[in-house]
Amino acid sequence: ALMGTSTAGIAHAAIAAWILGKPMGYVRGSAKDHGRNNRIEGRLEPGAKVVVIEDLISTAGSCIDVVEALREAGAEVLGVVSIFTYGMKKGLDRLEAAGVRNISLSNLDALLEVAVEENYVSADAKDAIKKFRDNPSDESWMK
Repeated sequence: ALMGTSTAGIAHAAIAAWILGKPMGYVRGSAKDHGRNNRIEGRLEPGAKVVVIEDLISTAGSCIDVVEALREAGAEVLGVVSIFTYGMKKGLDRLEAAGVRNISLSNLDALLEVAVEENYVSADAKDAIKKFRDNPSDESWMK
């Protein structure tokens, strides 16, 4: 099954599930306060193999929260597919600690290479952006 993150991953999960002919659902940040009080929408059988669809990974907090909710519901989470990742150390460390494999369609390094080639940003700006990504609390990247 494919499970989108609410709300950013829902549309992408729906399209991918339709193309692949797989069941689809999504996981909210928290349970609804009405109706069935579901956090997970869609049919999820215990032991189901699940791939989570996410739009963007920065620190990976919300993504891991979704993975944990699915695991608690009895799913076997195979990994996360995301559209873009910044590749921030905090996010990479969190994914590793949670035993979550992520595959992204693109990342900050690829975006910056194109941005420099197309003269959207300078090589110096590219370096500053990477410094920020690698250590946001070190403000030397602003110089």
